Amino acid sequence: MARHIYVHNPFCARKCPYCDFYSISKTSLCENFYKAAVREAELLGSVISEQDGTNPLTDACGRDTVYFGGGTPSLPDSRLVCGLLTAVRKAFNIASDAEITIEVNPSSSDPGKLTEYLQAGFNRISLGVQSLDDEVLRTLGRLHDSKGAVDAIEKISKAGFTNISADLITGVPGETLDGIRKDIQTFKDLGVKHISTYSLSIEEGTPFFERYKKTIEDLVPPEEERAMYHGTREFLNELGYETYEISNSALPGFKSIHNSSYWNSCEYFAIGAGAHGYLGDMRYGHRDDVEAYIEEMNTITADAYKAFLEGNKSGLKSLYAEEMLGREDKMREVAFLRLRTTDGILLDEFKKVFGIEFDDVFEKAVKTNIAKGLLERKERTLRLTRSGLDLANVVIEDFL
Repeated sequence: MARHIYVHNPFCARKCPYCDFYSISKTSLCENFYKAAVREAELLGSVISEQDGTNPLTDACGRDTVYFGGGTPSLPDSRLVCGLLTAVRKAFNIASDAEITIEVNPSSSDPGKLTEYLQAGFNRISLGVQSLDDEVLRTLGRLHDSKGAVDAIEKISKAGFTNISADLITGVPGETLDGIRKDIQTFKDLGVKHISTYSLSIEEGTPFFERYKKTIEDLVPPEEERAMYHGTREFLNELGYETYEISNSALPGFKSIHNSSYWNSCEYFAIGAGAHGYLGDMRYGHRDDVEAYIEEMNTITADAYKAFLEGNKSGLKSLYAEEMLGREDKMREVAFLRLRTTDGILLDEFKKVFGIEFDDVFEKAVKTNIAKGLLERKERTLRLTRSGLDLANVVIEDFL
């Protein structure tokens, strides 16, 4: 049974020029969107008891989680956000010790909202800081400055949250490793427990792509970007943050259970336009269309929703099946997802789940990448080496 729920809020005050996630600024649709999302939670609640989880990897999936991402979930009226969380908790009978996260932007971290989030059941905040350097923030087109970000962390702590995560983007033009270290030190001093560090990527269709498309390779030299990545990771480790996935580090006891569920191939439900889920053999999504989502959730029946979750892919406007996974697909996904983690591929678990040794399936890819020094075998695990981290996409491609 899937015990993880992702909720996508598709609204932003303004879209950042580097972002390719689905979001819109037409906040006049907020009220109807959240009513539709509550309806979807209720539909899921009406059929979830009849769904048998078929993912054999669920033993590694941890306790219940709910994650409100976006977009900017802290932008809409907190009444709407908290009302949806209440509906989700009721529909899924979420455990009392669940990890329940909401993404917050410094520009919309209102103290009143934060208090209401805590009272509604949110117990983890993921703050989209991206940098504490004002020049870098201007390059990224963020709505806040460094003081606003620091103030936001202090407000979150004052509201009563103790599980705070902050995002940083590295490899931004004009950014330095010393600057990143300074940001991380500030986070540590402010009580941030989890830090996600993402290398800037230039995605087609974004303003950044138009701005930099003729100089993408020269934007930040690869050797400089890699030195920044390893220097960042080493400094995080020095401060006591354990890097447990390529882009994520946490103090002991504060790993993201929700994000770990993705890397552990766990099933999860999705709510909201632009949200994606995984159930049984199906990876599915909601189309990037708020109005179509509102219309469908107001008209779809529980039987039609149940039929979709069981693999009937036709006749819906906003829900669609992205991919149906067979046994070999799931084995490839284990390789792809687990190689992102510092634990790597657990060979005994793989054999228990699939009834075959990992090396028997991926013998050539394993031998080739060990010989290149990109993979290492330690007892019954396979993981990326330091060099392998620099060529992670190349290594992973060999298993797909």
